[in-house]
Amino acid sequence: MERKLTFAFLAVAFALSSATSGRASTIIYSNIEPGDTFGPGVAIGLEPFGGPFNYAGVGFTAGADYTFDSVEMAVSLFSGPNVLDVYLMGTAGGLPSGILESFALNNELTTDPATGMVTIDSVDHPLLTDGMEYWIVAAGGPSTTAFWAQNVHGVTGPNVSGPTLTSLERDSNSNVVMAMLVEGTVTTGTPEPGSWMLTAGALLLGLVVRQTIGHTKTDNRPHNPGIK
Repeated sequence: MERKLTFAFLAVAFALSSATSGRASTIIYSNIEPGDTFGPGVAIGLEPFGGPFNYAGVGFTAGADYTFDSVEMAVSLFSGPNVLDVYLMGTAGGLPSGILESFALNNELTTDPATGMVTIDSVDHPLLTDGMEYWIVAAGGPSTTAFWAQNVHGVTGPNVSGPTLTSLERDSNSNVVMAMLVEGTVTTGTPEPGSWMLTAGALLLGLVVRQTIGHTKTDNRPHNPGIK
């Protein structure tokens, strides 16, 4: 009995572990299409030729309740150390406010501005609420100049820039915004695959334990040669 029960628990534990690790990501916002090559961009970090330090950001609105999964950005290294700081932020008064998750990238940028892309995966998976505006804001390191390329489809929208995260200013909504793609997992409506697997795993465990106990009771009945 102990071996059968142990096997059942291990099998279900493996199934539940696989279920919770799987995520069904969907696109929340994108101005990138496959095969895009990029041109001009916005300098982030230390601006070239002695300019000031600059953060830049693009706003997007969640069309449902999501957990944040990843962001893909058309960013390339121009000069200095190969580092990049990226922030997922909330909003207040039409400007980025409050860091929901931050990322520090090292040696992940290419030097080709036409095809340079970087994908950043979330660790914390913060919640994005339906109808709320959020921001992806980025800058290079203190002595790094990077370029965040504009999208090549003429997509405009909310964008900000400024020397610090707390002094960002809203730029014109008619600006062609930088290229990025944001993905997340829907948390309302259709259940995630993981939730179906969790339910199935619990039912499987109940059936296996019930059958194992039933067989054990049958097998352990006193043996009487006279009874057939």
